Amino acid sequence: MLELKKLVDGVVDSIPFDITLSSEGISDDIVSGSAEVKGEVVNHSGFITLRGELVPECVAVCGRCGREFKYTRPVKLYAKITDKLANEDEDDFVLMTDYAVDLVELARSNWVLELPFRFLCKEDCRGLCPKCGADLNVADCSCDLKERDHRWDALLGYFEEDKKDT
Repeated sequence: MLELKKLVDGVVDSIPFDITLSSEGISDDIVSGSAEVKGEVVNHSGFITLRGELVPECVAVCGRCGREFKYTRPVKLYAKITDKLANEDEDDFVLMTDYAVDLVELARSNWVLELPFRFLCKEDCRGLCPKCGADLNVADCSCDLKERDHRWDALLGYFEEDKKDT
């Protein structure tokens, strides 16, 4: 928990923070690692904001080739903090409890929301051959991938029959 009592009382104008988060439970595709979270909470005459950055140093598994690679994509953190909400539907604010904010929960939830749908070791990863399983980033294989799936043969003349009717 990040204590904000001195900030709210006006004793200080800002409170810096620097924590390390474990990557455990963030994603099934992240094998190991952690993230450094740095920033500050600032009181702007009663309007409190949190700004920071989460920088992961993790090992993830590529969704195409299955290789492990270093994942370091940073996540910007920003939150408006208040002690009471006008209504419960206000998603724009983080609610502080007893002059404190759960920084770990805030950082973890922002990290999860910014994760890619599928981790890729590189944008142009060629993945694995669907026939032999060779890593196509290393070398091409000699598999014939133009082979037709015969289960679709019944549809081969479908569009030609359509043209005859018109």
